[in-house]
Amino acid sequence: MGRLGLPRRLALITALLAVLLVAGATEVGLSLAERSRLEDLRAESVDLANTLAAYLTRIAPTGEPSALNVGIAGWSRRHITETTAIVFVAARNTLLPAAASDSTVTREPDDLDAEALVRRVTAVRFREEPEPAWQVVVPLGGQRVYGVLDVQVSTGRLASWARLERKRAYTFAIGAALLLSVGVGLLTSRWVGLPLKSLTQAMAGAHQGASGAPEAAEIGPPEFRELARRYNEMRTALAHRERESASRAALLSLEDRAKAYDRLAQAEEIAGSFAHEIGTPLNTMNGHLQLLQEDMRQAHDAGGEERVALLLSQVERVAKIVRGGLTRGSWPAPRRMPTDLHELAARMVRFLEPSLDEAGVLAELKPGTASATAATDPDLVEQILLNLLKNAIEALPRGGKITLSAGQDGAGAYIDVADDGPGLPTQARSQLFQPFVTSKGSSGTGLGLAVSRRLAHALGGELAYVDSEKGTSWRLTLPPADPR
Repeated sequence: MGRLGLPRRLALITALLAVLLVAGATEVGLSLAERSRLEDLRAESVDLANTLAAYLTRIAPTGEPSALNVGIAGWSRRHITETTAIVFVAARNTLLPAAASDSTVTREPDDLDAEALVRRVTAVRFREEPEPAWQVVVPLGGQRVYGVLDVQVSTGRLASWARLERKRAYTFAIGAALLLSVGVGLLTSRWVGLPLKSLTQAMAGAHQGASGAPEAAEIGPPEFRELARRYNEMRTALAHRERESASRAALLSLEDRAKAYDRLAQAEEIAGSFAHEIGTPLNTMNGHLQLLQEDMRQAHDAGGEERVALLLSQVERVAKIVRGGLTRGSWPAPRRMPTDLHELAARMVRFLEPSLDEAGVLAELKPGTASATAATDPDLVEQILLNLLKNAIEALPRGGKITLSAGQDGAGAYIDVADDGPGLPTQARSQLFQPFVTSKGSSGTGLGLAVSRRLAHALGGELAYVDSEKGTSWRLTLPPADPR
């Protein structure tokens, strides 16, 4: 019934109620009529028995069997076959049949016959067996009672009439219920179904916002028209609120962007000042490191010479960044060349060995199973890896581990940086790569990831956070080198 519409449900309920009410009223009426007719038949049976008893007493005052037979035989020819009569005569404290209305009428005296004889009054009762009938017993003989007249009037016709009337009444009840249900269904479909359908369709269109929701048609009875009008008013008010909310959100976004631009402008100004002040010491450091590299070469210290060369490469990379900031106010333009990402990652791990040892963190580079060569600027890639490794070192407790791996797939060459630390908070994940947003408190600037992603885009690649069961994982994707 839950799949039926409201008009059909109302029609079905109306049909059931109509059947119950009409059938119930019919049953009550028929029962009362049947009872009334049964009582009328009882009174007629008593009058009939008294009349026959008076006649038999007159023609056979002492109970002569021949007179009783003549009298009761003449009576039976004048009455309906549903009525039978028998005369019992008292003999030696028992009742014996003396005459009957029909030779087929043979029955033994019962307690009602004995009661009427002893009490010398008319006795009446309704009996069910062997067939429904009124049994009337009248004493015979006047002052000297010599027997009783037992008259039984069948009520079979009355029962047949009641069955026929019930059949007709129930047929009428079902027909009336069907007509009523059809009428109710049509009226409900027009007065209730159509307005509800229109209102439901209008509400279904409001799932994507009140602004695009259609208006509900104001049809049907006054109550539904009022409901549709109130819904349309609410839709208009919500659409107005949505527009206000969108305007406020756009204004807040503009304000946030303006604040971010202000911070970036301040940062660029400060960075320019820092670049100017850092440039001279960097050149001096570069010169001293070159002298130190020459000393290591003359001393045949290959390990020391390698470390100094690593420091020189990083100093030169920082110097390029500083020169770019002083000359163009931005990062240096990328210079793309084939770059082995395995070798570059290994070089960054060796460069950060002092920081890793101080923090008690282990960095592991997985050996490459395939080529991982990208067409990129190694200096800018090193800057991105430096930011990611620095964040991992600061986030990990002593004993933590960082894993680097490089490879190549259909999307290009890539470097993965993963740690087994506590991972990023949920709020931090929703604000990744936003400038000046940091989870490090006063010790962070919130620029590392934003700068790293901007550099990845400048290189034609992408820096993305990778969901992992434990810790934090990043993937830097870069364009692959031309195989030619």
